[in-house]
Amino acid sequence: MKKIILSFLLMFSLILTSCGTASEKTQEQKPEATKAQAAEVKREKPKEPEDWAKYYTEEGMKALEVKDGKVDFDAAIKNFEHAVETYPTAPVLHYNLGLAYQRKGDDQNAVKAYNKALELDPKYSLPVINKAAIYANKLEYNRAIEVCEKFLEKENDKDKGVLSAVAGFYLLKGDYINAIQSVRKILIQDQADVDALKNLGMIYFKKNDAGLASMVTTNSYNLKPDDAGIANNRGVLYSAQNDDSLAMLYFSRAIANDPKNKSANFNVGSIAMKYGDAETAYERFSVVLSQDPDNLNARIGLAMALRGLGRFEDAEKEYLAVLQKDPNNAIATFNLAVLYNDHMNKQVEAKRNFRKFQSLQRDIPADHIVNEYLSDKVQIRPVEKTE
Repeated sequence: MKKIILSFLLMFSLILTSCGTASEKTQEQKPEATKAQAAEVKREKPKEPEDWAKYYTEEGMKALEVKDGKVDFDAAIKNFEHAVETYPTAPVLHYNLGLAYQRKGDDQNAVKAYNKALELDPKYSLPVINKAAIYANKLEYNRAIEVCEKFLEKENDKDKGVLSAVAGFYLLKGDYINAIQSVRKILIQDQADVDALKNLGMIYFKKNDAGLASMVTTNSYNLKPDDAGIANNRGVLYSAQNDDSLAMLYFSRAIANDPKNKSANFNVGSIAMKYGDAETAYERFSVVLSQDPDNLNARIGLAMALRGLGRFEDAEKEYLAVLQKDPNNAIATFNLAVLYNDHMNKQVEAKRNFRKFQSLQRDIPADHIVNEYLSDKVQIRPVEKTE
């Protein structure tokens, strides 16, 4: 495989898997029915309301599958809405609808659906975690923690899933003391709780205690080697040691355990771009964006991969989509300028974006490549495609 010759500013930071993020699993509806009864339901001719709910849920799940790098969110939402209409008293159906809205990026309707699920079942923890994650994704960590703490006050103080989410949010906030306290509340109940150990390993990693991070992560991996999050985190530890080979091994194991794991897919995409494998990067960033369309780093990665594949107009669209969400995104601005300069013969637009990049960045060194572009000293080379 040839290495793609790319001029770009971004070298992604690998993503740790945290238990303070939204669940990615849609729950199949089986209200008041045994597994045997559910197996007997003929999808082509549903009869009872719960059968119709199951039918529409399955159709919604199909629509959420990635096809050519895209997901039909509208079809998924339509089917989950039909499921809710046929069986409105089932909390899991409202949760599924909220998850589809959340993945589409419609946070307002996602919260409404999660609130309805909680209204029907106040002890249902998944809507709480996902609702809190919406705020955390907006960097509103205190609000995310507040949502979880409110749930924990209502006789749910030992809910390990929500406690893990709280630990994850404190970790993202950089409050390691409270993060450890949340983890301890879980470990008091179960010393071998994998999610708690997962978060504990990340806390030590963020505190730059590589020894403890490695020990905790290795122990948790030995307890549950089929956990995608733990395998991903072990890969991050090896990547921090500049061992991309072992890092990719564990990222690949994470994806084998959970093909939709966002962190592992992002990390594989990042390393793939580092070594010029634009095709793999495109596939992995597409998986991330199918679940998290607001992930701007993944969208920049997708644009870089499209550039490497020679799909320059598609790459331009992705960079512009990032800048529509974040007009001052320096990385997207620089890479769009490179795309215009090197591949689309849009020199005026290229220089405008290079100058914008200069205005966004402070203390740019004299030998920075942006200065070479503006002085027309960069010799343009074509991008090679992977074989």
